[in-house]
Amino acid sequence: MLALRRRAKSGRSYYATVTLTAVDAVQLEQEVGLCPRGTVKKIQGTYKFAPMTPDLHVGELLYILSDSWAEHSDILHRGYMVEFETAWGKILSPIVQYENECVKEARRKGKMKHVSVAIIGAGPTGISMLKQLLQDGFSATLFERRSSVGGLWAYDANNGWTTALASTSANISKYTCGFTDFPIPDKYPVYLSAANFQEFMQSYAEHFKLTEHISFNSSVQVVNRNSDDSGWVVQVEKVGTGETESRPFDKVVFCHGYQTQRVMPTFPGQDKFEGEIIHSQQYRSPEAFRGKTVVILGLSTTTGEITPQVISTAKKVYVSHRSGQMMVKRMRKGRPTDLLISWRRRQITQWMARNVPNFYRYLAGWGARLLSSQFSDVKLDPEWRIQSFRNPTLRLPGLIQDIVPHLQDGSLTSLHGIKRFLGGRSIEFDDGTVVDDVDSVILTTGYRADFSVAPFIEKSMPKSPSYQGPAIQRLYMNVFPPKYADSCAVLCYSAYGKNNGFSFSDVMNMAISNIWRGVSKLPPYEEMEKWVDEHQKWVAANWAREPHLDVSMVKQYEFQPWMHEQAGTGMENLGWGWAGWKFWWKDKEMYNLMNHGVETAHMFRYFETGKRKTWEGARDEIIRQNRIVEESFSGKNKKLREE
Repeated sequence: MLALRRRAKSGRSYYATVTLTAVDAVQLEQEVGLCPRGTVKKIQGTYKFAPMTPDLHVGELLYILSDSWAEHSDILHRGYMVEFETAWGKILSPIVQYENECVKEARRKGKMKHVSVAIIGAGPTGISMLKQLLQDGFSATLFERRSSVGGLWAYDANNGWTTALASTSANISKYTCGFTDFPIPDKYPVYLSAANFQEFMQSYAEHFKLTEHISFNSSVQVVNRNSDDSGWVVQVEKVGTGETESRPFDKVVFCHGYQTQRVMPTFPGQDKFEGEIIHSQQYRSPEAFRGKTVVILGLSTTTGEITPQVISTAKKVYVSHRSGQMMVKRMRKGRPTDLLISWRRRQITQWMARNVPNFYRYLAGWGARLLSSQFSDVKLDPEWRIQSFRNPTLRLPGLIQDIVPHLQDGSLTSLHGIKRFLGGRSIEFDDGTVVDDVDSVILTTGYRADFSVAPFIEKSMPKSPSYQGPAIQRLYMNVFPPKYADSCAVLCYSAYGKNNGFSFSDVMNMAISNIWRGVSKLPPYEEMEKWVDEHQKWVAANWAREPHLDVSMVKQYEFQPWMHEQAGTGMENLGWGWAGWKFWWKDKEMYNLMNHGVETAHMFRYFETGKRKTWEGARDEIIRQNRIVEESFSGKNKKLREE
């Protein structure tokens, strides 16, 4: 029997007592050796412990019990059960359901400890994936080519690797990024620097004891199926020594990022150019361009970061671009811009995208132009062509506001796209302008995911005669290769459909673990293949509107609900359905705060669904983050709606 009994005013902890209903409890005690987390006390074959939480949910208890019994799942197979009852005499109904779920969870963890998983990449997605799989009982190993966690946020001098610079800071505030069960400390600034992020991820890895499961300085060269097609072989090379080894695994997750392979456009006459052409991936310092004439190609967030630096040392700098860019600043009207986005607003835009797509595109374009004009401190000259950007539903905005003052004072000149190289150091642009004596060209033209490590992933062209784009990876929900969905996941591809910051990684990793544990399910192979075909048709239709869009985009209104359902976050409790009404009636204040307040990552660990572990600090942290924002940024409106 399990009873919940509140301790008399000495604290908010709760006691939970578990009595085994097995015939031979003494034998079970000897064979299993229960050791739940918390303070353990033996009471005549009954175990009493105080979980370190102000509120004990049934699902949380199941995790505690299953953690203790996972390695003894054979005992559970012989019929030992636990029975649940509250101190107030109310039976948790149905008892059998909870008994079965507890046993199932323990059996799952007992089985998962024999399932080996390789994770590639120790950025935020990789370390979150490692934590989730270990928590759910898998045997997981993470391979990272760098010497520390952090991914591109960990600076590296190797100019063949993408890295954040010392000057790089986050595009979203600390209130809306972060892990679901590990808050960003208050000591960090509103927008974390690269060093802040790396330090934060290191503390995350240490807190959850992940580093002992990470193989650093280990570069994965390729992943292939083994000889009998029953598992995976991961070929790893040690950075520095060149030593290689092949490691067998049951499953594999690619978390090495979608900013790994340079996009390098080519132009007529490029081979005759006597200057240098580099990609921004290779950029480390403006000193390399001192006294030079430089053309920076592209208009992206990277352009906005490195252009002012290059201007500080170069003789003359040009920015070449064919289209404009929606301008976004980190702060708007004295508060972080990302606070404009709430969970309810996100759901409304997704509803519009699904049901009234043409109106949604029109409204998004109109709103983007309005906001972009507001983000500039000076009037934008039409000759700069910044405002001629494409629809934001198909292209992410960029933080380029720092180049505007340089355009205004003449230290930066806006040019059309590059047409061709004329030989020597001369370049002709699309409008016929010719610039001579160019020393360097820096391509800020973006990245794509590197699939050379996963040659088994199939590609195909959309079944659309008008499509002129590249072949597209065949991945269900842009995550699972249908043929190997039970053992392979790709988290370095999908460019859209994300939550804010690291929470996307956490939620997606919950979903993958649930699917592989059997808690959630994927559709049959044939249905996944059909989905891929239909999705590629959708990509082709959008390519017709926006050539050169990122083909890894997904439908947010389809992807987000699917991901949250698989993960078991319970976000349907914030909707308009019956679950939403029930939660509103039960806790109106929390319903309104989570829907209209700060979209914190901790919302995704709040609701108990039995499919994933909750975080006992979620409620307090959600309230605290909203209070901090309200106090820090005037906060006259408690729901944080823009004035």
